[in-house]
Amino acid sequence: MRGQLSAALREAGYTPHWLETTAAEPGAGQARLAVASGARLVVAAGGDGTVRSVAAGLAGTGVEMGVAPLGTANLAARNLGIPLADPARIVRIAASGQARPCDLAWVSTQADDAQEGFAGLAPPGGWARPTLGGEHACMVVAGVGFDAGLVASTRPGLKARIGWGAYAVAAMENLRHPRMDLVLSLDERPAPVRGGRSGDPRVRVERLTARSLLVANGGRLPAGITLLPGARVDDGLLDIAAIDTVAGIVGWSSLARQVLPPYAAAYADPERATGRVVQRRGSGITVRLGAPALVEVDGDLLPPCRGVRVRLQAGAVRVRRP
Repeated sequence: MRGQLSAALREAGYTPHWLETTAAEPGAGQARLAVASGARLVVAAGGDGTVRSVAAGLAGTGVEMGVAPLGTANLAARNLGIPLADPARIVRIAASGQARPCDLAWVSTQADDAQEGFAGLAPPGGWARPTLGGEHACMVVAGVGFDAGLVASTRPGLKARIGWGAYAVAAMENLRHPRMDLVLSLDERPAPVRGGRSGDPRVRVERLTARSLLVANGGRLPAGITLLPGARVDDGLLDIAAIDTVAGIVGWSSLARQVLPPYAAAYADPERATGRVVQRRGSGITVRLGAPALVEVDGDLLPPCRGVRVRLQAGAVRVRRP
C-alpha cells in the first residue's frame, strides 16, 4: 500500500515523507515532528495503536489526518467508515477525502502495585506507555475486565494466521472471567467543542456489577457486530456499556443473541435478562474498582489498576473520511 499511497498523495499535490514508528515511539512524537515541520496532512498507516498515537500528536493542531488501516481489528477505520477491503479507496480517502472533526478520549488509571493474579499477562513489549503526559489517547474504546482479559490472552501467532478471529478464540477462553464491583461517576453533559463552554455539572453516581466495562467513542466491531449503535466518533459523547452475565453459559448465550447479527444491539431488559447490558452516555467518567483489573485502550494493554478516568476532547482532530 505504501506505493499506492505515495502516488495518491503526489497526485493530490503533497510531497510524501515517511516516518517509521517503533515500540518506544508509536506515532505521537512523529506526528508532532511533522506538524512542526509544516505538514498539512499526516497519514497514520498501521493498526489501531498507531492511529490513536498519531491522533494524540495532532490533537488541537488543526492539521488533517488520514488513516491507512494495516492492523488486525482496525476499529478506528471501521468506525470512521473507511472501507477495509478496497485499498484504492483507502488511499484516495487518505489523500483527498473530506476532513471532519473527530472526538478523542483520554484515559488515565490509578496505578496499583498488587499485580497478583496477572502474572504472564503483560504483552511481550511491556505495558502501554502513556501517549502524552500521564494519559493514554483512545480513538474507539477503552475496556476494563473481560474485554482487557481477551486482549491479554489473544495469541500473536494465531492473530497473524487468522486475523481478528483470534479475538473470538480468546473470548471463548475468558468466559469464566470474574464479575467486578464498580462505582461509576458519570458526567452526563456533552463535551464542549473547542472554544465552547460546559453547562452545569450533571454527575451521576451508581454502583454496578459487571464482567466488562466499555467506554466507547464508536460502536462497530469486526464481523458486522455493532455493540453500541448510538456511539459516534463526532457527537461529543462517550457511550458506556456495563456488560454482565449470570447463570453460566446460559447468560453468555443470552448476551450473544443480543449482540451478534442479525439482532445487533437489540438489548433485553437488564433487570430480567441473564445476559445484561446497562448503557449510559456522557463526556467523562471515573470508575472505582473493588479489586485490581486490567485495562485495554484500542487494543493496547495497561497494567492492573483500581481506578480509571476517561475524559472526551470533542472535535480534537480533523480526520479524512468518506
